[in-house]
Amino acid sequence: MQTHSSNSLIQFLLDCQALKFGDFTLKSGARSPFFIDLGNVRSGQQFETLGKFMADEICENFPDTSLIFGPAYKGITLAVAAATAIYRNTGRDIATFYDRKEAKAHGEGGSYIGTLPTSKDRILLIDDVLTSGLTKHQSIARLKSEFGVGDVDILVIVDRRSKAKAAEDDLKFRSLLNIHDLIAFLKDSGNEKAEIIQNWWETT
Repeated sequence: MQTHSSNSLIQFLLDCQALKFGDFTLKSGARSPFFIDLGNVRSGQQFETLGKFMADEICENFPDTSLIFGPAYKGITLAVAAATAIYRNTGRDIATFYDRKEAKAHGEGGSYIGTLPTSKDRILLIDDVLTSGLTKHQSIARLKSEFGVGDVDILVIVDRRSKAKAAEDDLKFRSLLNIHDLIAFLKDSGNEKAEIIQNWWETT
């Protein structure tokens, strides 16, 4: 069921040009009639707005979070925006950490930066989109291997999986938006792209 919150977030992404329509080739090589690029969320005001969306979701559905993990690269700024918004709204100070694409041998070194987790932490992984779930599984496996953490919660901004991709994956997560929210928003707006995306979701 679409909510006022999802409408507001979709409009925000459109205003930031972080949600685009057209004919796009994804990293996997698959074609898509829409594209999510949260790299276009890039000002203080925009991060504050997006941070509030995340903070509301985290406080409601992940209240036991003790540490927020932002996988490189898009997840880094998302983790910071979420933690900052939670502190501003509630006074609760949740630490963050992130990983590197490649380990650094000089300076602080290592593959992870920030407050490193312990087995006692309840970690929330925040990322921009979910397409197949593979990278999320890989990130969590690394965290469990290196730090001995338990279950890791997952929050993504957009679940952009097709019907078939969703059926293939057993990943447990929450998203601020999914394809059904986007289709409903477009239908309510009288936008013909709703039918195109509905067909993509059903047939891809």
